[in-house]
Amino acid sequence: MRGIRTLPTAPQTSALRGVVVAIAVLQSAVLGVLARRGSWLSDDLDFLVQGGRGFAPAELLTPVNDHIAPGLRFFYAVFATVAPLDHDFTVGWRVVMQAIAIVLMGLLLIRILGSSWWVVAGTLFYALTPLSMPSFMSLSSGVNNLSAHVFGLLLLHATIDWYDDHRRRAIAYGPLSLLITLACWEKSGLMLFTAVALALYLRTEPIRPWLRRTWPFAAALTAPIVAFGILYLTQGNPSTGQLPGPRQLLELLARGFGVPLSALTGGPWTWAGTGQSMSLAAPPVAAFVIGALVAAVVLTTAWRRDRRALLLWASVAAYVLVTVFLVSYGRFRVFGSVFTVHYHYWSDLSIPLTLAVVLSLSTVRLRLVVVPVACLVVGVVVSDAGFAREWGKNPAKGYFATVTTELDRAGPNVNLWDTNLPPTIGTALMSDPRLSPVLRMAGIPFQLQSPSSEPLIVDDTGHLRPSQLAVWSRSEPAKEPDSFCNHLMHGTETLSIPLAPTQNEVATADWFVKAAYFSNRENSVSIELVDGDGNVAALPSAKWPAGLGNMYFGPSRRIKATEVRLRSSDPATNLCVQNLEIGLPR
Repeated sequence: MRGIRTLPTAPQTSALRGVVVAIAVLQSAVLGVLARRGSWLSDDLDFLVQGGRGFAPAELLTPVNDHIAPGLRFFYAVFATVAPLDHDFTVGWRVVMQAIAIVLMGLLLIRILGSSWWVVAGTLFYALTPLSMPSFMSLSSGVNNLSAHVFGLLLLHATIDWYDDHRRRAIAYGPLSLLITLACWEKSGLMLFTAVALALYLRTEPIRPWLRRTWPFAAALTAPIVAFGILYLTQGNPSTGQLPGPRQLLELLARGFGVPLSALTGGPWTWAGTGQSMSLAAPPVAAFVIGALVAAVVLTTAWRRDRRALLLWASVAAYVLVTVFLVSYGRFRVFGSVFTVHYHYWSDLSIPLTLAVVLSLSTVRLRLVVVPVACLVVGVVVSDAGFAREWGKNPAKGYFATVTTELDRAGPNVNLWDTNLPPTIGTALMSDPRLSPVLRMAGIPFQLQSPSSEPLIVDDTGHLRPSQLAVWSRSEPAKEPDSFCNHLMHGTETLSIPLAPTQNEVATADWFVKAAYFSNRENSVSIELVDGDGNVAALPSAKWPAGLGNMYFGPSRRIKATEVRLRSSDPATNLCVQNLEIGLPR
């Protein structure tokens, strides 16, 4: 095959494979140790709760934000089913996927370069680059991007198989690999640019016969693209995007091309101090300057020694251009230029970048680049250590360890307020920031706002403690009170109870309700909170046991409640509400 190097000092292919496997095992294990320093992010908890609903097609096709990712949904359903809330299990999965990706890259380089020590250098560059390290740490990014790496590399192997006359094998797994990677992360379809560049790099015949030889494989790869496109258009929920202005777009392009430049130096070296465990890259100017100089040397070498390698650089440029335009169209209005320093969007750029660098330098004696490679490794170590320091600040690990220990000690009958996760763990971007869905997904037994006892609260450290409702408003006395009951509800008639604020103002919040009542029978009654404009926040219907006691409801949708309505569809309803309190558990 074109591109193979046969030097007298070339290592044995079997030895190269062994070195590749050793690199894969060692590097993925190190990343696994670093990943264990962190824990769940809010996206992970959201996706785990969704995954706990099972593997039905309707669940797998539930959009992630505004795009379809059935592969991501599938993996989270596996995590929620096999080892719910077990972060170490997900780390093990990531270690395996990372090792597979590194081995696939090493074997790809062997197929392209033959017995060359540049295989080892290229495998190390791919394994160590900080482009993909942050995505390994974050599970949600890892599910997207590790899948994109593994199946994207399989697509490149299938491309080589096609031109090596292993056509049945290429057809068997090439289109399938493309479909799987699209299902996990649709932007990973950009790997097609690299597949085309690699096919052209390895071309050994005139263009017309090559095209005749290529079109059946190209047609086979079109099928998964069409299939996924139909799925996206029929099941997706694409948001209406808008490109930023020309000046902002030029700035984004400059920032985007800065990503592979800093990667050439082992950068970014430093990370933004956002106070969050998922840090954003903050490369110093030196990383861009040195990266630009390295890129100039590598490109010049390719131009002088093997201009075919420039095809791989073209695939790098295409990746950056499409990423900037695509992501800025869909995300710039919400996140601004953050995506250019958030490596979730850049992880699999490491594949074409590795091929471009290695194929550009593969005719150079390896001993001439020993010092630059050593500097690269130092940059990687500094970058990884800085990221790991921020990543280890994630409070979710200690929080969930404490929660599970406390609930196990309290027993299955523990009664909890339905409160939110701590703000450092459950953000406003979560579809449901409450703790209770996470506990249900994990199979942890508890009662939620049961009338059997005063609910406890899980505080921001994960400990259980007694709590009372901090009252913001309570029910006003009935205009014509019964001699024994403040507010009497009979049959299906709606009972409306005005609220009197206990504070200086009527606030807007996700309210909880405590209702003191008595009844001679069990009643099924629902509660609605109403504001001054007639807007309604409905709370779930519940069984009110017979006897004297309290009922607990919430949280409601955010509302400035001025009135409470009680409804029942049972004509036999007979309920006396003595007092209603609206507030927040403290």
